[in-house]
Amino acid sequence: MPQAQTRPLPTAFARYPIPLELLAVLHRASEDDVDALVARMPETGRARLAAYCTDKDHLHRLGLRIAGTCDEAALARVVGADAGASLYAQSRPAGMLPS
Repeated sequence: MPQAQTRPLPTAFARYPIPLELLAVLHRASEDDVDALVARMPETGRARLAAYCTDKDHLHRLGLRIAGTCDEAALARVVGADAGASLYAQSRPAGMLPS
């Protein structure tokens, strides 16, 4: 039985490049500043950014914080259904997920 894809597909990153300047600003920002910066972005952009960051060890926590601002459908559109569902679940506290 094939295993479900729980990581973003590499093609997702090729289609949606992330500006290095944005990554640098977000990496240095406080959590409140990150929230303010990403709040101005469209949801698809936030989902792309979240997927990119969670795929990098040093940006994983930042990526989960950003993924927490996206709905599951947006994450699934950007990275695929299984990876989007996984990212959505990881970005929410266990008690907040629907049963």
